[in-house]
Parts: sequence; C-alpha cells; structure tokens
Amino acid sequence: MKKLISFLILTAMLLTLGAVTISAELPDGLSSSLFARGHYCVDNPDLFTPVGTIQIQWDPQVSEKLNLSDGDMTDWADNGYNPHLITTANMVAWGDSSADAATLAEGWNLTAYFVADSEWLYIGFYVADDNFVYGVANEDRYSGDTFQICIDFGNMLGDAVRAEPEFFPNPKNIFYSFCCYESDSSIRIKREESEDDRWLTEAAGDGVKGAAIKTSSGWSAEFALSWEMLHADYEAKAWLDDTKLYLGGQSNKPLQIGCCLYYLNGGGEAFWAAGTTNGITDNDGTPGVSWTCYDNGVNLELAITDEVSFNYDGIVILKSDETEPPEAERPTEAPIQTPDEPSAGTPTDGTTAEADTKGTSGNAGTQTPATQDGCSSVVGIGSVVLVSAVAAAFILKKKD
Repeated sequence: MKKLISFLILTAMLLTLGAVTISAELPDGLSSSLFARGHYCVDNPDLFTPVGTIQIQWDPQVSEKLNLSDGDMTDWADNGYNPHLITTANMVAWGDSSADAATLAEGWNLTAYFVADSEWLYIGFYVADDNFVYGVANEDRYSGDTFQICIDFGNMLGDAVRAEPEFFPNPKNIFYSFCCYESDSSIRIKREESEDDRWLTEAAGDGVKGAAIKTSSGWSAEFALSWEMLHADYEAKAWLDDTKLYLGGQSNKPLQIGCCLYYLNGGGEAFWAAGTTNGITDNDGTPGVSWTCYDNGVNLELAITDEVSFNYDGIVILKSDETEPPEAERPTEAPIQTPDEPSAGTPTDGTTAEADTKGTSGNAGTQTPATQDGCSSVVGIGSVVLVSAVAAAFILKKKD
C-alpha cells in the first residue's frame, strides 16, 4: 500500500512540474496554442513587398461627392481621391494544394482608395481579374470571387493581445467579406471571427453601405464601414465595454488601423487566394500567411488636424496639452467563444480549398479559457495537485 501511495505522489509531482513548464512556454509572449502555422507559400518569396502605410484622406463632404449605390467608382478619381495600386508583389498566395506554392493570375492587381469623414471609413477598389466569377445570391456563405478586409481598429486588438496573450483564445482580426452579385449590386458584408458573426446590410442599419458591379476587366466595389460599428466590433472581440480611442493630445497621435486585404478567387480551374501579409514563416522557412491582429500588411493612418472630428463619442480627440488616460481594465473571466462551422473561407461554388482560407490552422478559435490568464489556471491546478500529494505523504508518514 505504501509503495502504491508513493507512486501516486511521485506521478502527481511530475504532472505538476510538466504543467508549470508547458504553461511557461510563451515564445515572444504568445502561446503557440493560439494559432498554428499553415502551409501557405509564396511563389517568389524574395519578390514579396509589404504594402506598408497608406494615408487615409479626410473629406467632410465625401458623402455628398460619392454615390455608393451604383458601384461605379469614376467619381472617386473625379474628386481627386488617391489610388493605391496593390499587385502580386504585395500578396502572399496559396491554393488548393497545401504542398505547392500558388501563383496569382498574371496581370491581377487591385487599386484601392481610403477616405474618411466623421461617421464613416470609405473604401473603394477595382480588381483586374480575367476569370471573374459572380457570387450566388441568398447563399448562407459568400461564393465566387470574394474580397476580404480585416481591420484592427486603432490597432487596439493587437495591443491587447500583446499585453495579455493568454486572455484571447482567438487572436484573429475581425474579417469583413463580400462578393459581387449579378442580380443585385448592393453589398452584403459577412462579419467573421466575432462573437456576432452574421450578414450585415445597410437596410438593417448595421453600419455598412455600398455596392459592387462587374467591369470590363474584373469587378469594382465601393463601400463604407461606420466608426461606431468598427469600435463596437473591437469591444466585442476584446470583451470590453465603454472603451475610448484617444487621438491627438501632446503627441498628436494619429488614428492608425491595422489592415489586411485578401482576395479569394473562385474562377478558373483551381481555387487560389492571396493576402497582403506574410506575417510568419512556415517550419521550412517559407513565408506564410498569419491571421493574427499583430501581423497586418497594411497600416492605414489618418493624421489628426483641426478639421478632423468624429460624430461618435467612442473616439476622443484630445487637446494639444492633454494626455491619454489609463486603459480600461479587462474582466476577470473571459466568455466562452463558440466559432462558426464550417470555416468562413470555404468556397460554396464547388471549388476546392484549404479547410480555412483565413488560416487552415483552424484551431485558433477553439480554446475556451476559464480565466483571464491561461498560465495561472494551469499553474493553479498544478499547485492543488502538489499540495494534495504533500498532504498524502504527511498522513502516510504519520501513520508509520
């Protein structure tokens, strides 16, 4: 009997030591369990060039100058808004074979525009795509050729993940995805990687508006996302309430938005997709796609000038002699997240793709920590086991 109890005590101590050791392995402050690396490859990795910083133009009259209901972007150029050309050199591509590098279609490119006023972030783009495919209206998921944009509002989610990585079972940005319909030009945007994943429409008052149409060389879309919606989506993702984004002040802090652009090509013989970030490397050193909020390939920046203002109290512009107050405290317990299935990026038009076009890692959103600090939870459990083992040993010794 004494030998059996001794064996149980030793086993408990070893398990406790292992739990403490595993919980301490947080390379660069991040647990490897938060995301897994996929087999996403660059055809010519030496030629990859990050997009970098793009300045958002401020125009208080933009809503009067643009007609977002027709999808025709001629008025963007006519009003002097700046185009930003994104080519295959700025994109990491992957296809329906995890072992092979995918190549974007020759001549593919995207011309993007970013403009803002006090209520909306306006985004427009042309896509040159010889194999354009319409989406299928009324489907539960988007299909055909799809545009995706993920936005880290004010880089707030990335900052939060860096500060407390164990608190976030899913460190991905929120994705806004849509395609172009032949029967209806109005945009339906799919919100993904959020607690409130669903279709967003202007008619429902969801803080989105816009249209998409086919062009002679591909398709175009012009749409807007409200500052209020973007801020609310950040709060939902970070499990916070009544947070503020402070700009201006003594440092004249600009509005900075981490942003990735993705394109899912549903046309042609094989499915392929591409994004503006390489973010990480695969185990063999090949650049790979990261879906986390701190690996954005584009940094949108809005300089704060005297004419910039927001009709939303979640964004505060400080006076030149003011400083930013301390950040809000996070709750002591994280809510349980139940990710949608199937993965949001799976095409529905019969093409084949990786299990998750936004990261076949797939497990990024499945952890459900019971407390804010995952390490503390593991260490706490281990401590209980250890104390129990010591108590058992003491009782055994006393009986002797």
